[in-house]
Amino acid sequence: MGIETYSGTAVKVTDVEKLSPGEKLGLLAGDILLKIGQREPLEALEMPSILEEIGAQKEWITVLRDKIIFKMATIGGATGVTLEPYPLTNEITINIKEAWTPYYSAIRHEDSLLLLPERISPIWLPFPIIAYGYFRLWQMMAATIFMYGIGFATSTLAFVVVYIGSIITLAMGGPKFLRDTAVKDGFLPRARIALANPDDGPKLEMTTGAMLRLDRDKNKKR
Repeated sequence: MGIETYSGTAVKVTDVEKLSPGEKLGLLAGDILLKIGQREPLEALEMPSILEEIGAQKEWITVLRDKIIFKMATIGGATGVTLEPYPLTNEITINIKEAWTPYYSAIRHEDSLLLLPERISPIWLPFPIIAYGYFRLWQMMAATIFMYGIGFATSTLAFVVVYIGSIITLAMGGPKFLRDTAVKDGFLPRARIALANPDDGPKLEMTTGAMLRLDRDKNKKR
């Protein structure tokens, strides 16, 4: 689909205020901002108001977290973060296979990141339990298994009815149903995230989870 390159001096997030728009966006200390909307990152040091303006303009921030590049939608702005210059030692190139794939993101406080697709692939519909397990929605997975068990213990017909009902629930609810279930599982909604390569999704979840837990452990030692 295309190639994007980043070079020069980016900015690094050194601190994120609690309950600030930046935290609600999902930014973490250690993130490297490669692009802020249509502006170069250093402009945010000279004019901090940019971090508020991009929210009104609904622009995306391009972020480098560890070795993963992704974009974050900025509705609400990104104020409340402390930035410092970060010279890029090498030019960064990212190959976009087809298009930036959007996800809904959610964070369980100081624990993990969850990415949920904006569209549920039809391949998940016959397997609700596997879908809930894949998206780490354990409570819904357990509830579905429980209902399957009741149906199976009652009769074959009851099991079939429960199974078909679980498929309809997943299909009709779609991504909104997954998001609501995630909130019930303790995840807090964060910004929409877009990935150039969907295979980076699990890597971003693992990296973010490790950063959140490291920050949690640091806070405990203080």
